Amino acid sequence: MKGLRKWRWGELPTYNGFTHAERVRGWQAIHFLIDNGWAQRSNICCISGDTNMPRLHSETYYSWEPYTISHSIHMALHQRFRQPAPWRRIVDRYSVDGAEWYARLSLEPVDLAAQLRADYGPEITDLFARVPVPVGTIIPHHQIYRQE
Repeated sequence: MKGLRKWRWGELPTYNGFTHAERVRGWQAIHFLIDNGWAQRSNICCISGDTNMPRLHSETYYSWEPYTISHSIHMALHQRFRQPAPWRRIVDRYSVDGAEWYARLSLEPVDLAAQLRADYGPEITDLFARVPVPVGTIIPHHQIYRQE
């Protein structure tokens, strides 16, 4: 079994109310599942169908089910608060009925993390207590990212 990946980059900004540490732990959980063959990673952007430079994107870091999106769409998505026009063009181009997950994203920052904690309690933050691994799998808790 492969262990958890180690974060080797700089600090991530808060996104949807999720802190850097929460975002890294979400990244670790997703890659733990993929690296051990318990989840599949798509190579096709779920918005455009593009296969160039696919990236994984999460709207909630208390989940291990990311969206696969192209690098250029990923950048526009994260910059939509400061530069909404490119994001609007993407949504206008690819949205069929406006019900798609990406078409419903706010152009103003939201605190989804606080809402999830209010709805489900503080235990929702312990992603590794809920990550779907085969029975008997020992999660390497000593490798879970802790902000120092």
